[in-house]
Amino acid sequence: MKLIFEKEVLDLMKESIDIHIHSAPDVAPRILNVMDLARHAQENGMKAIVLKNHFVETAAQARIVTDETGFPTFGGISLNLTVGGLNPYAVENALQLGAKIVWLPTFHSKLFVDWFKQNMKDLAHFASENRDLLDKEGIYVLKNDSPKEELYPIFDLIAKKDAILATGHVTVKEAKIVVREAAKKGVKKIIVTHPEAKFMNYTTKDMKEMLDLGATYLEFVYCSTTRQTQNSYTAGELCNTIKSFGSEHCIMSTDSGQWLNPIPVQQMGMFIRDMRTFGSSEKDIRTMVSDNPSKILGI
Repeated sequence: MKLIFEKEVLDLMKESIDIHIHSAPDVAPRILNVMDLARHAQENGMKAIVLKNHFVETAAQARIVTDETGFPTFGGISLNLTVGGLNPYAVENALQLGAKIVWLPTFHSKLFVDWFKQNMKDLAHFASENRDLLDKEGIYVLKNDSPKEELYPIFDLIAKKDAILATGHVTVKEAKIVVREAAKKGVKKIIVTHPEAKFMNYTTKDMKEMLDLGATYLEFVYCSTTRQTQNSYTAGELCNTIKSFGSEHCIMSTDSGQWLNPIPVQQMGMFIRDMRTFGSSEKDIRTMVSDNPSKILGI
């Protein structure tokens, strides 16, 4: 599927990387399967994609996609209850399979579970697939204001493989402490996952502090402007927040794949178009969609 956008958008799609895509098969409805995602990205000149799933590791699946399509596709693991939570054995297995990103808990974080319970009546678009959260307390990654002991071997595994730690859906407090300790333990690649998302409750000051504590990049996602999140951000608000940090500190990704949103390659094109509309230079966009993701993925 070839995109129809202005030439400058299509040119910026070339060599771009989306580090945050949800794909079928999944327990939640997704708009495309993994093979179609890779082929769409390939047809539009992208350099690579990263598959994310809240419940299973995606590295093995990504290897099959790469072998079948010839397009670089990577995976990771989210430390939710379905993989044993803060489980070093699951992380080790995923990294051996080639996982690039280890996300702290997402759908099973205490923050997300509590938020879901409080807002379920307004989340009809995905509440039916996640009612099991009502019976869960959620994972809190701290004990006595320090990372739980299970996280330290995970830090070591990530550092040894030069993989990426991402903050997932944990609270700002948890993320700050984990990022600080992970950096001390030798983790060199750390991403702050969609800090603009309303339920994450980050302030601009918090985002800057994350960078000061050792985070490599702030990852901003186009999904925050879509129906999936009840259009919690306008495109202008998102773009201006990104511009306030400078392209050297940011990654643009989509967090796409939901059945009710545009397909992932289209969302990346929309994101690029909107950033140009709100004044970002082609150079800055190239830095955020290609250079920074390439560096942190090591490709």
